[in-house]
Amino acid sequence: MKKIGNPFKKFLDPNTQIVKHAKWFYIAPLAIVAIGLLVVLIFNFNLGLDFTGGQIIRARLTHRDNYNDARAIVREVLVSELGSGAAGRARFQLEEIDGVGFALTVRYQNSSGSDEDIAIRNRNIRDAIEARLTGGERPLAHGVAEASSLSANASGERLFNVFTAVFAALVLILLYMFVRFKFSSGVATIIGLFHDVLIMLALVAIFQIQINFVFVAAVITVVAYSLNNSIVLLDRVRDKEKDISNTQSPAQRVDASIKETFWRTTITTGTTLVPLIVLTILGVPLIREFGLPIIFGLLAGTYSTICITSSLYVRFENAKLARAKVKKKSA
Repeated sequence: MKKIGNPFKKFLDPNTQIVKHAKWFYIAPLAIVAIGLLVVLIFNFNLGLDFTGGQIIRARLTHRDNYNDARAIVREVLVSELGSGAAGRARFQLEEIDGVGFALTVRYQNSSGSDEDIAIRNRNIRDAIEARLTGGERPLAHGVAEASSLSANASGERLFNVFTAVFAALVLILLYMFVRFKFSSGVATIIGLFHDVLIMLALVAIFQIQINFVFVAAVITVVAYSLNNSIVLLDRVRDKEKDISNTQSPAQRVDASIKETFWRTTITTGTTLVPLIVLTILGVPLIREFGLPIIFGLLAGTYSTICITSSLYVRFENAKLARAKVKKKSA
């Protein structure tokens, strides 16, 4: 039997130059972002109720095992009143009530027409759900309640607050990187983090994954992972820069640092991806909405650390050395 060699042997070879081929690293991310932008222009993002507003209805089940039957009935009602598109975007959840009972909670968007039309349609939906779940010889629910309603204006404010918080976090990260390392490290890291978020947004647009506050949590998780990977790499680069006996160029130092931290970065990402993939495949829709963006983001973050952040750092350092050389000549 032919022995399978190490697929990363050539990549990790001390003589292999990585940063030298940086221009090729940008092709795949640019292609993904371009396709994502095209999808957004045609279909828009699949925004959840957290950002668009909508209605929440809760039915108290007579037994936990009634969840699937009740969910099918509620979906039929939504298709009848709102159409298959809006019904397909509805989100269902089984909730425990006071430790003694269970409820089916459905969140759906009903935004077409005037406020009066929307109110009438919501009332019709609630009445139809209650009639079908509580009637018959075997009722599936004790009753149906209109839990709450979220306006589009309130959702817009939430969206603005989320983006403000993410932007503030990126500014603080830049300051941290500037204090711990240097300005070029901070700028390269921030661009790498923007890359990760853009890739996540592009892929959730392409696959029409619903964007809600769960997605925001996924973005924050990915930013933390990617930042940690970048710090590990740049910390190794800084150690080489402090070594006065090290005469390597910035590209050589970064290439060596990438190879020294490669297994640490890939193993950390891999051990996180395995349970995420299992949960995403076997979990409920809410878990998939959280797991898939994180999977996209972790892969993008690992790629950006090795290929994007590192090459940008070398580009900035080479530009700084070139300016210093020009200044020295003119002095």
